[in-house]
Amino acid sequence: MTQQRSSSNFTSILGWLLLPQLAASYLLKTVHWVLLRLAPSWVPHPRTPRYALHHRLSYATVIAAYLIYTLWSTEQNLGANYYHVLGMRPDTFSSSQLRRNFRKLSLVLHPDKNPEGEQQFILVQHAYNVLSDPLTRFVYNHAGEAAVKCQTCKSVSDFMLAAIPRRLAMYLTFIMGSVAMQVFRIGRYGTYWRYIAIGSFAALELAMMTRSTDPLVIRLLLQLAPHRTSFEMAQILQQVMVCFFIAMNQIGPQFVPRESNVNTVALAKQLLTITKNTKTEVLGKADRLAGFYKNTGLERHLSESFASELQLGMTIGTSRKFREEYIDKLNCERTKVDAE
Repeated sequence: MTQQRSSSNFTSILGWLLLPQLAASYLLKTVHWVLLRLAPSWVPHPRTPRYALHHRLSYATVIAAYLIYTLWSTEQNLGANYYHVLGMRPDTFSSSQLRRNFRKLSLVLHPDKNPEGEQQFILVQHAYNVLSDPLTRFVYNHAGEAAVKCQTCKSVSDFMLAAIPRRLAMYLTFIMGSVAMQVFRIGRYGTYWRYIAIGSFAALELAMMTRSTDPLVIRLLLQLAPHRTSFEMAQILQQVMVCFFIAMNQIGPQFVPRESNVNTVALAKQLLTITKNTKTEVLGKADRLAGFYKNTGLERHLSESFASELQLGMTIGTSRKFREEYIDKLNCERTKVDAE
């Protein structure tokens, strides 16, 4: 089951990387093909802002649909838990019903009567051994199948302490993956919230492993999926977290071109540094320009405008445009003076 789950996760990641662009392109073509026959005026020309908006909306639709599919497939890939194997549900569990169901299944699946059902019989027997003991049942509900395999554990704390390193390793993997994404400049949308989510899920799982009652969020979600255990619901929530941030990093660049924002901020910082270093030089040019247009009455205004612009940290390119506009104004004023 673990190998199947790993293979499913790998397939899901490949799907997130390869499918959205292709599917969004086909979806947009299909929608435009329909609109051409129903409302041609609604179909924009390529390379127009409206066409780009249509592409972004189709891309967001594909991402949302694939997100829902991924979550559904995650729930399906969890497979049957021990309760389901014995024909029960965690929310309606009773020891008497457990014994009755086990006896019925044992009679049907016993190797003497059903040689082909030997593996299923072993699974039923193991599930019964786990669920019939209140200690291992609690551990199974809150820490999963792997946690009950501890052979030397005698109490809940022993089981949970044995399970913590494995769970911590998973969260460390999440953190290392997030750091790697930052280093390689991948998935920069929602970086802060990604770390918050990792810490929140770690705290949630720790609360599940150390408290006798489930956290409120788990109890509420179990109302939607009563056939799942608390640990399985936490697993689904973790997949929700991963899928959500993948989806956000897919949709984010379509609606908020962060790259251009980053370049603008870097450029602004650089220009502010240049402005500080070249303030005297540019002001000197402004003074020389003012001297060239002496007796027009605008030289002081020109110098002050250059100084104000530098104080506001405007770009050098804007300064050139500003200077050209004032040169035109000064030429007009000088023409008027000469005419008089």
